[in-house]
Amino acid sequence: MKKLLLLMMMVTLSMFVMPVAGQEGGAVMQVDFDSSTLNRVYQYNVYLPAGYDAATARYPVIYLLHGRGDTMDAWLNVRDALDELIANGDIPPLIAVMPDMPSSERAGYYVDSQYTGTQYPAEAVETAFRNDLIPHVDSTYRTLAQRESRLVGGYSMGGYGALRYAMAHPDMFSGALVLSPAVYVPLPPSDSSTREFGAFGIGDSLFDDEIYTSLNYPALSESLSASAQGLAMFIAVGDDEWKNPNPEDRLHDLDMEAHMVYNTVSRIPNVTSEFRVYDGGHDWDVWQRGFIEGLRYLMNFVDTGDDSTEARPIDGSLLGTVGEDYAGGIAADDEGIIYQALGASGAINGETHLGEMDVVLAKYAPDGGTLWTRQFGTPATERPYGVALDAQGGVIVAGYTSGDMDGQHPDNAGNDAFVARFNADGEQQWVLQFGDAAEADRAYALAVAEDAIYVGGYTKGVLEGENAGDKDIILARVSLDGEIQWIEQFGGEGEDKGLSVAVDGGMVYLSGVAGSALGEPQGDLDAFVTAYTSEGEQVWLQQFGSDGWDEGSSVTAANGVVYVVGFAAGDFEGHTLTGDKDIIVAAFDANGALIWSDQVGTSLNDKGADVQVDEAGNLYVIGFSDGALAGSAGAFDVVVMMYDANGVMVWARQIGTIGNDGADQYAEANLYLTIAGEGLLISGLTEGSIGGTAAFGSGDVFLTEVNLSGE
Repeated sequence: MKKLLLLMMMVTLSMFVMPVAGQEGGAVMQVDFDSSTLNRVYQYNVYLPAGYDAATARYPVIYLLHGRGDTMDAWLNVRDALDELIANGDIPPLIAVMPDMPSSERAGYYVDSQYTGTQYPAEAVETAFRNDLIPHVDSTYRTLAQRESRLVGGYSMGGYGALRYAMAHPDMFSGALVLSPAVYVPLPPSDSSTREFGAFGIGDSLFDDEIYTSLNYPALSESLSASAQGLAMFIAVGDDEWKNPNPEDRLHDLDMEAHMVYNTVSRIPNVTSEFRVYDGGHDWDVWQRGFIEGLRYLMNFVDTGDDSTEARPIDGSLLGTVGEDYAGGIAADDEGIIYQALGASGAINGETHLGEMDVVLAKYAPDGGTLWTRQFGTPATERPYGVALDAQGGVIVAGYTSGDMDGQHPDNAGNDAFVARFNADGEQQWVLQFGDAAEADRAYALAVAEDAIYVGGYTKGVLEGENAGDKDIILARVSLDGEIQWIEQFGGEGEDKGLSVAVDGGMVYLSGVAGSALGEPQGDLDAFVTAYTSEGEQVWLQQFGSDGWDEGSSVTAANGVVYVVGFAAGDFEGHTLTGDKDIIVAAFDANGALIWSDQVGTSLNDKGADVQVDEAGNLYVIGFSDGALAGSAGAFDVVVMMYDANGVMVWARQIGTIGNDGADQYAEANLYLTIAGEGLLISGLTEGSIGGTAAFGSGDVFLTEVNLSGE
């Protein structure tokens, strides 16, 4: 309270307080301070969250820029929304600063004008914002004075300003809320206010093509990319924005221009972005909705100063080429030897690149040194989806091939499943290729028992019996010398795929996604888990999930308990959906009855990818999130969680880079997990730099370790 009274003595202010749903609301004050850049009073409104004056905490900040002709008071339209978002826990408490823009007859566009004519006043608004306003706010209020805790937002003209400030000054902002931005490419239409008030002028000219182009977002894309600063951006526009009457200017309609902004920034590697088109026009029906959804999104990427939820960088090794590479599995033996598989678009460790994408198998010593690398495949595309060790010291890799991997399938017209075995010295012992010669077949799952190898996946053709629909699930038992012992094919009229397989006590368990009625349908797409004997007899099947799109991405089993991890796009088993998709975890008994379940997520996209269980019955789950389940490092991050044997989450960690980690460009998981001694080995796709090693290409493969306590 003493600090607040001191503030009132230093500045001119008026305060507004509005309670929300029985909870104290935030305070809004009107503040004046002297700007040395503008040589006049700089005025703004500031929103301080409920409890600010009685607390000692520091807060993230969002700067909100109003549109042409409006004043700073226009942003008071969102005061109630801010109160509700904070009171409901949708976002953490924050400070909102709403500066006034009186320059150039309120059409200053938040840039430094070079217009020197007498028709309209012009000022160095951008310099004043950066050099005067932000330092003043950081010294006056308890802000987190760092780019990671600072956002900028705006609508219309303010949308232009927010877009420019975030892209031109990524050292100052970690995200931008861009609503109905008044931006035009390559130049504005003839009737635009950008041409009329001198914001983009020079000398006596009210508008200059080169100045406008140099300040606009296409000119900033290259420098933003080179900065390597992670930036989150939420762009929204109405479908009924004003339409230019001149057909030649139709591409300058703001809905079209906003989409082109998104099209540009979404291609910048270090930018994470979302785009929305709402039902409405150039007004607060659109901006209020965009503000609420956009702030929920952007706050996932903001450092709130809570170290306990801070995402950690991925520390480990990086392997890849200048092309696209994918993780293909991870395994470790009792001596600390590690085997890693990946799909590579070029040569790895001096090996020969054979085709479009090859399978690479690497062996590492306990100290991390590379013992050997083997790259194999055909002139076509191969991709691994699992690596495992057999009891005789062999290394098994499974996946799919588009070529003739074993020399017996020259007419392969689609994809075939393959299984390959290497000995401990890296010598290939055998390759098994199988599938319908005319249709696609893929192996997505691999598990090794003492006496056999099990492979799961799908076929669009016929491997056993008849094809029931689009894709059928396959489960195959392969002998340790590479011979198929049996294949089970089953499915329905929809798309059904096996994604993960596990063995325990003579039983084989397969999980995946069902687009058909394999059991009792729950929604659009369901997760499933099924149990088979080692002789190929199905014992039970459970189809489970929500009323949305669900998937059983990974399965493991121990002591008769079967654990499945995946995701749900609806409410699962009494839990409530948090965002777009949530991670789900489910435990089943030996008869297929559900024992316990959990659903975890953020307001964005969260998916489970792999699961392992230790000897004590503790469960380790990995997945990915573009939200802040346990902090946020960039775009999609890797999420690691531990559950005890009773299904209680013990800890959760989020690790990542500024790029996408653990997920490909289609938000599909590319992550593998294994328990090795006192640690968890994780291998996955990344677009970022790892442990000081810069990215090799558009997607590389990392290898990292997290100990069993989450550190």
